[in-house]
Amino acid sequence: MTKIFKLIKSDIGRPFTDLVTDLSYPELANDAREVLRTLIYIQKQIPTKDNRWFSIRIMPYRTFDDRIDGLVITFVDNSNIKQLEGNLIETEQMHRLILNTSSDVVVRLSTDLKVLEFNPQAEKLFDKKHNSTINKNFVQLFIPEPKQKKVAKDLNKILKETQNCKYQMQATTSGGKLTDIEWSINVLLNNLKKPAGLILITKR
Repeated sequence: MTKIFKLIKSDIGRPFTDLVTDLSYPELANDAREVLRTLIYIQKQIPTKDNRWFSIRIMPYRTFDDRIDGLVITFVDNSNIKQLEGNLIETEQMHRLILNTSSDVVVRLSTDLKVLEFNPQAEKLFDKKHNSTINKNFVQLFIPEPKQKKVAKDLNKILKETQNCKYQMQATTSGGKLTDIEWSINVLLNNLKKPAGLILITKR
């Protein structure tokens, strides 16, 4: 607690609101009063002035004979989690920038072959807007019907075997033209090393 509040032994008995804290939480006293009034706990994610983060829970304190005799406030340091969240946001922004400025056609698929990413070069190749393709089945959108079963089977096999490869397919591109496209296909893995989707890349 001394890492959050400037506490010393002589602070026992002083009003809680008089204590100096590193928390950026001006509503702390009001939230504490609200919990005493309603007897409903409050939980918030609060930063400190030196960029640490705490999960703070304010709860009514019940005695053994079920009387309310004040509050219990717990502080769980989740700075590492917040740091990871920040890193993930930065990484996602960087990936999106690379995706949108790439001269290659890039399409990301889920494990059930639905479109998750569709970059500007893909929009030009297929004459489809990003929003009109998201969460729709790539094979059904762009592969001629007679070849849909085979392409879907091949893509699922690549997912199952988790092997990056080159793959050629005929697709319906801008103007309804049937085009043979050679893709570089990369299998994405989750933190359990299980397939999480596919990235399809080709030169436009």
